[in-house]
Amino acid sequence: MKQFFRICAATAFAVCCTTACADELADALHQPMLPSGQNTAYTTIFNELEELDSQADDAWRQLTTLEAFRSRQAHLRERMTAAIGGFPERTPLNPKIVATIPRNGYRIEKILMESQPGHYLTGLLYLPDEAKFKPPYPAVIVTCGHSDNGKGSGTYQRICVQAAQRGIATFIYDPVEQGERMQPPAYANCKGHNAIGVLSSLLGWSMARFRIWDGMRCLDYLASRPDIRSGKLGVMGNSGGGTMTSLIMAMDDRVQAAAPSCYLTSLREVCRWMGPQDAEQNIFGQLAFGLNHAGYILLRAPSPVSVTCTYNDMFPNYGTRETYRVVRRVADRFGWGERFALADVPGPHGWRESTRAASVQWMAHWLGDSKDGFPLDMAANRRLDLGFSEKTADCGLPKPDYNVTPNGKVSELPGFRSCYDLLADELDRVEKVRNGKTLNAAGLAAAARRLADIRPLSECGAVTVEIASSGTNGVRVMRLAFAYPSGLAIPAVLCEPAQVTQSPVLLVNDTVRADAQKRMRELLGEGHPVMVADIHGVGENTGFRHAFYGAPNKDEGIAAMLYLMGKSLVGVKAEDIVVCADALQKRYQKPVALEVSGNSVVPGAHAYAVERGLFAGIQTENAPLGWAAAIRGRAIYRYANAVNGALREYDWPELLK
Repeated sequence: MKQFFRICAATAFAVCCTTACADELADALHQPMLPSGQNTAYTTIFNELEELDSQADDAWRQLTTLEAFRSRQAHLRERMTAAIGGFPERTPLNPKIVATIPRNGYRIEKILMESQPGHYLTGLLYLPDEAKFKPPYPAVIVTCGHSDNGKGSGTYQRICVQAAQRGIATFIYDPVEQGERMQPPAYANCKGHNAIGVLSSLLGWSMARFRIWDGMRCLDYLASRPDIRSGKLGVMGNSGGGTMTSLIMAMDDRVQAAAPSCYLTSLREVCRWMGPQDAEQNIFGQLAFGLNHAGYILLRAPSPVSVTCTYNDMFPNYGTRETYRVVRRVADRFGWGERFALADVPGPHGWRESTRAASVQWMAHWLGDSKDGFPLDMAANRRLDLGFSEKTADCGLPKPDYNVTPNGKVSELPGFRSCYDLLADELDRVEKVRNGKTLNAAGLAAAARRLADIRPLSECGAVTVEIASSGTNGVRVMRLAFAYPSGLAIPAVLCEPAQVTQSPVLLVNDTVRADAQKRMRELLGEGHPVMVADIHGVGENTGFRHAFYGAPNKDEGIAAMLYLMGKSLVGVKAEDIVVCADALQKRYQKPVALEVSGNSVVPGAHAYAVERGLFAGIQTENAPLGWAAAIRGRAIYRYANAVNGALREYDWPELLK
């Protein structure tokens, strides 16, 4: 805080030494108030995330008894299940073998089934040659990364070939929004995952819920087959498939061996170097209850896990090694050291022939009867990459032969239900329950405060810092900042007419302060004192280190970081608005008229609801869709405007009443 005051003093001195501008208001709105290059919104949120991630590592390191270890496993798995919204009931898979294709040394069965009623799943089951390997076989599900063609990717089919030729059955399946499982309106791949993920969060669900459940139902299918050894099941995958391998192995006790590739690192290093990744990779509040990347591995312990990484991966290699050290320290303490391995190779992100071979060796040892290739000899494996080409190797079926459905689209099958349909079904159910328990203003305020995690004003601890003051043409222009104990600062400009005859007005847009200039002049002319403030994600509090999948609003990345910590950007912004309104109310002893626009509307509605006594009213412009309307319209929505699970108790437009 002392440092911030010194900065403010220096800034004020610089302002006083400049030539006075003919238009003090325009100058005050345009001139920066925060030190150059300082991004307090991003920095303070990242610092908190980094600390929580480190604390989660420490919690594992401090376990000294097997009883305490098992207790932590059970606690985290319970919290993780609740955080993704629980799982659906197990319904009939209705599996069909659409076709069988003989290949050299193995055969492929095309499988169509339903992970939920009408929610079709397409996959390819690679089975070993019965003349060489007698069933029943150990089996592994292969989870795809973000390939547009899903299971059709030669890179991913290649590991199925390798495994089948080692006597391991493998089932590779299309993720939602990839391959044959496009979900109309078909935003596709990461964009589609995020679209579904944000809408899911409004109901307290998660994209991870859909994705993990698909994987668990694939294990159900394998376990149901007489030619598969149901007690010898594993999972492996690369990139986004590494994510799903990590999540599935954490949640399903049937996974007896796992090999996640090019994903596991640490959440702090991911957020430091890339920012949060797509929706299924983030569990609401996971860092708040102590679940990080080390946790995914240790929730599986003592079942064996081989962590694959590359030196130049976009998922930071340093974080991978740091997490692996945490895991080995715990595993060695309980005598499980040999059950965990690190398979590392040169090169950028992605499976290599070397790492695919290592994963298959791992599965053959722990699920099969092979003693070869254990412990992993990565020096030997790395030589497999020399001269290797997928163009000349057996990489499975070409396009369109890998399709299971007639036209390569599950959406054309009878009774098809997309993730959006399942969300709409749940919304209908929730609204029927809510209609019988309509909340009054006090109930809405309590729900909004609790679910958006809005602290009482007395706990915010913001201090008002006056940076500079000037006057022209009877208007006093004040430059202020509201400084939080964390170091976060909310810059604001307050203009006061010579004769204050009307209530104060607080303007909050989602762009820059200067965009409020016209409206400020109108209000000043009517006798209103008026303030415009750069809350989180607005004006000087933007410029985040990483864009979030091209989101047009710059605050989406920190919204995703807050999601990992069990918070919402809506709640954080609402606190900023309340702090600013409280300062105005105290100064003028009148309730504040609140005017909000764009992505500041939802936070404004929450501020208005939880501190109704501060406000004379609220006016909105260019408001986002209501949450229910967004789900029913299958809209692209934003974490920045979402409150996890809130739609089970209220829709944000209700807060304006």
